[in-house]
Amino acid sequence: MTLLNRPIRSFDASRISRSIGTVALSAAALLLLTSCAAATDGAAAENVLTVGSDLTYPPYAFLEGDTPAGFDPDITLALAEAMDMTVTYEDTRFEQLIAGIKSERFDVIASALYITKERAAEVDYIPYFSTGNSIVVAAGASPLTTIPDLCGKVVAVIKGGDIVQRLRVDASADCVASGAAAVDVREFTTDPEGTQALLSGQVDAQLTDAGVASTLESATDNAVHISSTALLYPIPVGLAVKKGNSDLADKLLAALESMKADGSYDALLSEYNLAEPDAAQVAQILGN
Repeated sequence: MTLLNRPIRSFDASRISRSIGTVALSAAALLLLTSCAAATDGAAAENVLTVGSDLTYPPYAFLEGDTPAGFDPDITLALAEAMDMTVTYEDTRFEQLIAGIKSERFDVIASALYITKERAAEVDYIPYFSTGNSIVVAAGASPLTTIPDLCGKVVAVIKGGDIVQRLRVDASADCVASGAAAVDVREFTTDPEGTQALLSGQVDAQLTDAGVASTLESATDNAVHISSTALLYPIPVGLAVKKGNSDLADKLLAALESMKADGSYDALLSEYNLAEPDAAQVAQILGN
């Protein structure tokens, strides 16, 4: 099974189909299309791990043809192998994932599910990565590594995201307090539109999801690159199991620890420009 050291993908949204409901993979990466009914039956089958994931969200989870791809399929396939299980994916829209785990439609959610106190009342979490934001600049531009470096700069962000408030209000207030100009935030409907604005010189930088940023160098033939050196505004993310399913949670945690021990976990995080979750931040969010 080859999960690591692959070239970073560029993504063509036209290839991401919403019509395929379930794809089953063995831990040796043998793939077989199945029906949604078969996947539901598989949730109860011994040694089959049924994963609920929204396969429309690259680079975390998406379809390459008929095959689940991205960070979440990569890591759940590796976890299943460590547990000596096969894995089946149930393609489910994000807003239906928690309902699906509560009704036992699948065993675990792996779909870039942010850890929140509200969700923790409905599911049990296994923290498995942190995402956040990265600064992307044009090739040859002066590096911008931290949020204060964005003071006085024109910065592209995705419209309506939490990052708009963080830059326009919080970061800009800090800029002004330090005697610098505020961040000039330009909102775009999609991340690709923001990248195009960067390529055309309309903005100085783009602040985008770290996983998305990891794909941009290859997608633009190295016309842009990540200039930040750490995740900005990190957010912990968790696998989720049905509330009280401590047996599966313990098995997943043990499998994750085995990946950490053999180095495959760190390699996956590096490939997708992600980080290990901060235990203190998780505890703060959950009120522990």
